[in-house]
Amino acid sequence: MKMVDSRSILVLSALLRVVLIVYGEWQDKLMEVRYTDVDYLVFSDAAELMASGKSPYGRATYRYSPLLAFLLLPNSYFHPSWGKFLFSSADLLVGVFIRTFLRQRGVPEKTCTYGIMIWLFNPFTFTIGTRGNCEPVVCAMILWIIISVVKGNVVQAAIWYGLVVHFRIYPIIYALPILLVLDPRIFGSGKKPCIHRWGSGQLETPCWSVSLNEMSPWRALKSIFSKERILFGLVSGSVFLFCTALSFYLYKWEFLHEAILYHLTRTDPRHNFSIYFYHIYLHFEREFSLVEKLISFLPQLIVQLVLVLSFAWDLSFCLFLQTVAFVAFNKVITAQYFVWFFCLLPLILPWSKMQLKWEGLGCIVLWMGAQTHWLIWAYLLEFKGKNVFLQLWFASLVFLAANTFVLVVIIRCHLYSPLFITPKQASSFPIARKHD
Repeated sequence: MKMVDSRSILVLSALLRVVLIVYGEWQDKLMEVRYTDVDYLVFSDAAELMASGKSPYGRATYRYSPLLAFLLLPNSYFHPSWGKFLFSSADLLVGVFIRTFLRQRGVPEKTCTYGIMIWLFNPFTFTIGTRGNCEPVVCAMILWIIISVVKGNVVQAAIWYGLVVHFRIYPIIYALPILLVLDPRIFGSGKKPCIHRWGSGQLETPCWSVSLNEMSPWRALKSIFSKERILFGLVSGSVFLFCTALSFYLYKWEFLHEAILYHLTRTDPRHNFSIYFYHIYLHFEREFSLVEKLISFLPQLIVQLVLVLSFAWDLSFCLFLQTVAFVAFNKVITAQYFVWFFCLLPLILPWSKMQLKWEGLGCIVLWMGAQTHWLIWAYLLEFKGKNVFLQLWFASLVFLAANTFVLVVIIRCHLYSPLFITPKQASSFPIARKHD
């Protein structure tokens, strides 16, 4: 059976998304349950306020960069569904970037096609953009940053990184692994990085572990503050500060509080997948102490550091693990957060020993089963009005356990494959090559 090519898949995916957007308009008008995400209504209202010369933060619950409202200005001038087409286009762009990255790593075309399909035909991901959620834009920027790093274009990666952190604060967790992968032995003296390509073989230990033992303390310190790392930090920091300063100039403290500070101190009493929701619900009427807020961040911080120090040089794998762990241990978890790691999943599958039958299927069933179990209790609470808070909290614990188990299985089945290798290592890998 002949494999469908990537272009045909993209065309079919685009048609599917157009049909869903049109269907969504019909459902919104004729059915009680709307297809459009409530967040899209918030985005659109904020864009309408901006179009009339007012602050987008005049719309309650708009807690995003003003850049998002700016992108949706055509909602007011052209058509209310403009944003859905924009987000769905970003969704398709993610598929293109998945193929670009996999081809950069030398993955066979057939495997690349499977990777694209995992993203584009995932029911969860193709409904995100068509319902009007902005996450595909963030996913597209993150994948482009990875591609830019692979190309050795540090400045371009830094510009987009500064922009995406301003747009959506959570990618700040990627700063350390990106800086670590900009190894001076790989990027030094204007050299193009040597890509560790698919099929080149597995490295048993990270390429940095041996070299640090051979370095003097001064050389080790000097290598940490390399030209590429300083350049990435300065450029990305400048872009972030420029966008933030401009937004602050336009919208003052409203912007700073709603778009940045709110996400750092957020405590949501409504039920969500997080294990912290029940504690927040019980004590929401009183102010949480600084110690309580820090304690909730501590598990996240520890897990993030362990993952970064263990897998940073296998960049795409590290970012995937970080994102899953960040979401699983977050104080607030909503279903849209899952798309953050879904876009990274196709980037790591070619290096997995996991078979769909039975390990892969078992992980899928376990993860979806734990999520369904939680949704059943949430339905009884929200729609039936039953007092099942304790059962719902237990379901959140089960969901965390399922995420942790799946993450461990993925790590155990992964073939360690650093994004780059040193010129010395490249000589022992004939398939490895410098990026053109």
